[in-house]
Amino acid sequence: MTDPLLRDISELRPPHLADALAEITSQLTGGPDSATVLRLVTDAGTGMLGAAATGVMMVDPRGGVGVVAASDQPARFVELLQTQTQQGPCLDCIATGAIVTAQDLEFERTRWPEFVPSAVAMGYRAVAAVPLRLDGQVMGGLNLLYGEPTSWPVWHLRLAQVVSDLAVLGLVQEHGDRRADRLAERTMTVLNDLVHLDHAVGMVAGTLDLDPTAARTAITAYAQRLQRPLRDVARAVTQGDLDPADLTADRPV
Repeated sequence: MTDPLLRDISELRPPHLADALAEITSQLTGGPDSATVLRLVTDAGTGMLGAAATGVMMVDPRGGVGVVAASDQPARFVELLQTQTQQGPCLDCIATGAIVTAQDLEFERTRWPEFVPSAVAMGYRAVAAVPLRLDGQVMGGLNLLYGEPTSWPVWHLRLAQVVSDLAVLGLVQEHGDRRADRLAERTMTVLNDLVHLDHAVGMVAGTLDLDPTAARTAITAYAQRLQRPLRDVARAVTQGDLDPADLTADRPV
């Protein structure tokens, strides 16, 4: 029997689930770049899967695990916290290759003593971490963060795994024995792109006197408006080819 204090999210089942999945797959079949794939995944986490926030972590070919996407800055902080403390649901998910859930983080302080207090302080009370798998290898994990104690029906966790599997297929977009190697290479590319994006955010924030969140939003909106890859816009800013002021102009120049 479900604990009455737990939020049962079964009522969040989308009325047009097939349409929601079709929208994701239609965009993936167009050969999108990694940033677009990861945005689709985080959007699905906060939309179709009903999470308050989402994050994606990938195994770094250089060793360890890196944060490659997050729906917002608090979620990014929680993901980074796991890499710094070397504990948390997503790391356990990657280590075991299985879905890891915590219905109420308040009861998980022994399990993850360094991770839980900070995650709760950020407003998160429940987590479901879903593996990203390719050819029998665990390549990363999708973290679904909820703002209140939560229980998940079986169909919901299966749907989360479907979204994770689609993400991997979108990141790989090829066949053959070197698929895992290609994904590792793309992970390196994503991590490098994030370095450029963070640098660009700092430059835009400093130049336009914006907070980092607003600066990141300006860069993202500009890339979407011109239908340019986010990494290209970020590099244009950091290399001096794009004036930060143009990001917020009514009509890009």
